[in-house]
Amino acid sequence: MKPYSMLIIAACATLSFGYSSQGMTAYKKLCSKCHGPAFKGAAMLNSDEWVEIFGNNAAKLRELHKKYPKALKKIDSGYFKRRAIHLQKFMKNNGRDMGVVRSCDGLNCG
Repeated sequence: MKPYSMLIIAACATLSFGYSSQGMTAYKKLCSKCHGPAFKGAAMLNSDEWVEIFGNNAAKLRELHKKYPKALKKIDSGYFKRRAIHLQKFMKNNGRDMGVVRSCDGLNCG
């Protein structure tokens, strides 16, 4: 098998599991300290709930974190604003209703 064929197969497998490297990176930077590993954090809610949480400029996310100034600071950061769409996609695609909850595979732990 040619090397680029393996790359295509790996990319398709990754996409089929809802993996978003930008979303996971954003999760690790913004959320993992309080909510644990990325796939575990995404499994806190189902996909529709994640859409609702991030809707209306993440108003519900802000409401849920209003008692946590450090979390609000992260949510109001430029980094969050630039990565929110990727983070939402990752969380939605890996919500608890999306089938098997993924775990550490050696490449994307916590």
